[in-house]
Amino acid sequence: MIHNEQDFRDWLDAQLSEDIPERIIAFNINIYESPFLIEIVGSEEFDLDNEDWACNEDWLPKKRQIEVSESLFGSSWQTAEQTLCQFTKQYVNSCCSISQKALSNKSLSIGFVDGNLNIVKHT
Repeated sequence: MIHNEQDFRDWLDAQLSEDIPERIIAFNINIYESPFLIEIVGSEEFDLDNEDWACNEDWLPKKRQIEVSESLFGSSWQTAEQTLCQFTKQYVNSCCSISQKALSNKSLSIGFVDGNLNIVKHT
């Protein structure tokens, strides 16, 4: 379960340490509500003008979803999205070798399933 930013970083490190095919050019972190879960999926497509690319599941990690503590969700889904988006931005900007290697020349977004995407990194 993800309780804080370090848990999020550890989870994302584990996901991005798996074997990811070269053809994957973008990742999306899906947020689910009730129960609060996140997952990351990889896509062979990316299009700033059409968010449907994030529906592709061309790569999936072995452990697909992880629960997120309700304490991170605050009083609204907007707070939850903002918190997780901030965690993602900080991860991308870190000097972690896993994030640098896995996300090199790749795009990354985050958002609620059936909601709008927040583009965190675009190449």
